[in-house]
Amino acid sequence: MNYEAIIIGGGVVGSSLALILGQGGLDVCLIDKGRPSSTNEHDFYKGRTASLNLSSIGFLKKLGVWEQIEDNTTVFSGIEVWDSQGSSVIKFSASEIEEKKLGVTAFNNLLSKVIYSELSKISNVSIIEDDSLDSIQVREDVLVSTRNGLNLGSNILIGADGSLSSVRNLSSIPIRTWSYDQIAFVASLKPEFPVNNTSYQIFTDTGPIALLPINGKGENLVSLVWSADKEYASKLEKLNTENLLEELKLKTENKLGSFQLRGEITTYPLNQLHVKEYFSDRVALVGDSAHTIHPLAGQGLNLGLSDVNDLSERILVSRRLGLDIGGLKLLQEYSSSRKKVNLKMIALMEAFKRGFGSTNPWLRMGRNMAFSVTDKAKPLKKRFIKEAVGVI
Repeated sequence: MNYEAIIIGGGVVGSSLALILGQGGLDVCLIDKGRPSSTNEHDFYKGRTASLNLSSIGFLKKLGVWEQIEDNTTVFSGIEVWDSQGSSVIKFSASEIEEKKLGVTAFNNLLSKVIYSELSKISNVSIIEDDSLDSIQVREDVLVSTRNGLNLGSNILIGADGSLSSVRNLSSIPIRTWSYDQIAFVASLKPEFPVNNTSYQIFTDTGPIALLPINGKGENLVSLVWSADKEYASKLEKLNTENLLEELKLKTENKLGSFQLRGEITTYPLNQLHVKEYFSDRVALVGDSAHTIHPLAGQGLNLGLSDVNDLSERILVSRRLGLDIGGLKLLQEYSSSRKKVNLKMIALMEAFKRGFGSTNPWLRMGRNMAFSVTDKAKPLKKRFIKEAVGVI
């Protein structure tokens, strides 16, 4: 079976790419090792959440799915950031950039469900589940074999299969990677005090804590991402739920009061990864297969959706012009474009992580001065907000 594009990985990034290419008329095959199209409705308000900036919202509107998603998202119009080792606080507001919101949060399972509902309406998109990539051969086209014995051909193969990408590994695309030496604790929580459409970011001496407003089955919750240094994380893992949430209350300085757990707490190690190039012969990478970033600012999915928007535009324009959609020129231009943007964000997050992870007293003083200056310098603050929400 031959297609114009084969996408490996059916998460939000891969499925949204399949949708926009399918809407553009391409014959697309989407392959995933699980069954992402069959998310149970009982799981819509469970699991990982995403912070979507204004750029991502614009892309979802372009896909034609935003109206179905919007009612199941939670708006945040303010961001409050502080350093527990200092005295300064920065508050960001949507009104400072003449916007009504800075972004929204949503459950990944809900995003996925809406996208797959739209995919089911497009006859030129084939979805293969419970199967995975086994081998790649590049000749005039890409020849793909799966573990279940399928042999498929395509003009371009796109890896959207996460940080352990089989597409990247089989294509021998080199990476730079290192461990942050932190463990992320992720959960949905019911706070004692209302969050008032505000996201909170607290830098502590044992790692940053992010709390984002999220709506879960009518409850006003917060989505927690607690990035804990490994030694401290090992102590947290030994605590029962009650004591863990009490520790969180102390670390967040009682800003939202006490917490009640909704669902379960999951953990995963934090690593930084970035490919040296976003492509090889007739192969392109998007999302976490190309880059992973510290979750302290919630930019991971936003960068992935920006990859999809960039690559899909190049593919659709090339196809309309009768050019090779897997050609070297297209892939080089895509790689150059995304490296410039993504490396900038990765460097910023790395600077935040290293700067706020330091116990050096001079750096502590510098952090507080930086917070104070940024909060008072309106042009600098405005530019920072615009970059974070994707409107530059």
